[in-house]
Amino acid sequence: MRNQRLPLVLGLGACLLTGCATDPNARPGSGSGLDRPEVARSLLDAATMAAAQGDHATAATYYRNVYLRDPGNSRAALGLMRSLREAGDLDQARQVADAVQLAKPNDAPILAEVGKVRLASGQLQPAVLTLQRAAELDPADWRTLSALGVAHDRLGDRPKAEANYRAALALSPDNPLILNNLALSRAMANDLAGARELLQRAVAAGRADLRVRQNLALVYALSGNMAQAEALTLQDLPPEMARETLAYYRELANQAQPR
Repeated sequence: MRNQRLPLVLGLGACLLTGCATDPNARPGSGSGLDRPEVARSLLDAATMAAAQGDHATAATYYRNVYLRDPGNSRAALGLMRSLREAGDLDQARQVADAVQLAKPNDAPILAEVGKVRLASGQLQPAVLTLQRAAELDPADWRTLSALGVAHDRLGDRPKAEANYRAALALSPDNPLILNNLALSRAMANDLAGARELLQRAVAAGRADLRVRQNLALVYALSGNMAQAEALTLQDLPPEMARETLAYYRELANQAQPR
């Protein structure tokens, strides 16, 4: 197999708004009562619900309404950054991250999300520094350590990446998200057997989502086991999408063969 980086599948209420403006884009100072604490709580609850349903754009709109009126509200700031990142609006996410990092330099959850925004934006060194600071402030947060592992992976530092993944696993054993990230690290280092073992372990844990299972399907394909790749892909995807995905996996597998 050629020594190359393998492309892998990569990879977050009307009743709640009673008594307030129902337009989440309402502007400050409109006399809508949006500055009342109970209204802010309702907006934040609506944002949480939208995010849970995968509607990150709507969640960002609700979070923004609270954040613009109260930039010191950590829940609003954190939710806004996360929702913008999940929605792919990285320019706005970075703008919020810049302001929030200055305002809350010792808030571990805030710094962890700032670091993830930096990471998603390709600002790798700032991401590492911010995530390291967040990990110092809250050593028990496995999500921060896993994200720090991803940042080191993207910088090409596999030993530091693995150390962070292992530290995260010590806090959350057999966590499929951590196992998935560690497996992708192994795959990028062309250790397909190690990647396959970790992804099988993640899937066996029973909490793995579609992305983890499809990463396993891709590793099966790259390892030459198209039967297993096909079984997982057909299990997860509609027939037409499964056919297209399997064709893509075969193409990648052919590209990965020694010349």
